[in-house]
Amino acid sequence: MLRGGAVDVALAYHFDGPLPGLRGPGPDVRWIPLMEDPLHVVLPETHPLGGRPVLNLAELADEPWVLGCLKTEAYLRRYAEQAGFSPDVRGSTTDYFFARSLVAAGVGLSLIPTVALTPALPGVRAVPLDAPTPARHIGAAVLRRPARPEVTTLIEALRQQAEATAPPGHRPQPARADPPRP
Repeated sequence: MLRGGAVDVALAYHFDGPLPGLRGPGPDVRWIPLMEDPLHVVLPETHPLGGRPVLNLAELADEPWVLGCLKTEAYLRRYAEQAGFSPDVRGSTTDYFFARSLVAAGVGLSLIPTVALTPALPGVRAVPLDAPTPARHIGAAVLRRPARPEVTTLIEALRQQAEATAPPGHRPQPARADPPRP
């Protein structure tokens, strides 16, 4: 839609590596980073590791998992493999709030982005992960051409909002402006 001129800006996210589809047929697309959104492990409030300030994914190797977004399965599996295990996925949804509800019900643990941890949900606790910390990279995609004033204004408003709504103690950090060309 962006390359076809139907939209001027696409708000998107990606996990590892460059955003797919930046290069290809038609005009080049430029990625404008807005923030990095670290994922947390969401556990039942009574889980023995729930009181820890940070967790290593390897400590959760024997736990069942719930996916809060279908796109996160490959991501969870990649990070779990680095930590030395294969996750036992017991359920999946396309809604992070519902995934947290499944965690509260004891179905499994989940990886949830920081921005999806509000509103707070009783019965669960979110704990940051130790490095390497999985994160979503949130940004805007625009065509590589002089931007219309409205587009520039929108991008600046998105940057200000990302900074203003950052969780306490976590200031959004823009990722790389443009992925390196292959």
